[in-house]
Amino acid sequence: MNIIIKTPNFIGDTIMSLSAFELLKMEYPRANFTIVAQASCIDIFRGKGVDKFIIDKSRVSDKNRLKLLKDIREDSYDLGVLFHNTFIDALLFKLSNIDTIIGYNKESRKILLDFSLKIDRNRHYINHYAFLINSFLDNKYKSLPPLKLNYNNTLLIKKDKKPLVGFVLGGDNKGNRSYPKLLSLELLELLKDENIDIVLLGDKDDNKNNKIYQEYLKASKKSSTNLSGATTIAEFIDVIAYLDLLVTIDTSAMHIASATNTKFITLVGKGTSIFESVKPKVDFGIYIYKDNLEIDDRGAISNIEPERVKKAILESLK
Repeated sequence: MNIIIKTPNFIGDTIMSLSAFELLKMEYPRANFTIVAQASCIDIFRGKGVDKFIIDKSRVSDKNRLKLLKDIREDSYDLGVLFHNTFIDALLFKLSNIDTIIGYNKESRKILLDFSLKIDRNRHYINHYAFLINSFLDNKYKSLPPLKLNYNNTLLIKKDKKPLVGFVLGGDNKGNRSYPKLLSLELLELLKDENIDIVLLGDKDDNKNNKIYQEYLKASKKSSTNLSGATTIAEFIDVIAYLDLLVTIDTSAMHIASATNTKFITLVGKGTSIFESVKPKVDFGIYIYKDNLEIDDRGAISNIEPERVKKAILESLK
């Protein structure tokens, strides 16, 4: 049996779809799996038994959509699973002559699907993906499979006797999805004399701020490692798995930590989804909110005091 899966476009969402992927593997243990995904999401499936990857660049141009269609049509598929809810994805699968296509009924695409469900926005994202698969399988399974990422030992950082704490604090261009620079510097000032080693993480857009933080720590005679913008997604996973603790404003990094059994602290501001619908289903995460009565919640993360973050870090490392 050949199964093709179109993943969500974002890293955190793709991680949350892994339990659904495991259900498919349990039901079809001898199947050949093809994953259609953004390039940034490919490493999520490292060691997961995927036979073929197709990188989706269709958001860039119509020309790339035609190439994606051609790539999918190179093989024949018995089952197509759409975890991404756009009309164009369903159309591409339909034009690829996949025998059975399943997905959620969104963007008037029900006519293109052989099995569809109405989206329940109150459902957790992990359940959202798994519920689609389990419904297609006549609700055969009762429990979510464990959600785990595979990782390797990393050579990018070394662990001394001190606890290794990673920070994903964001960049200036990320607005309310970044911990403000002045508060980040205040937090690092509070931590400079603590018995920890600091690793600064993030993407290339975070690197400008992280360079400032690294220079600030250096002036305070506190060494640190800055890996922002310098890792592949696989290396990013490996580094987070190696940490003793991750402090993050980024939910993708949060989901990586939860899926590699790494302790984490998440600074929760206004995101793109209701946080309770994406909160990891593990019991070792700490979530720091700032309760306030402001109507405009876009600056919520700016109200999280550095002293409160420091306290949570030290308590987590006990």
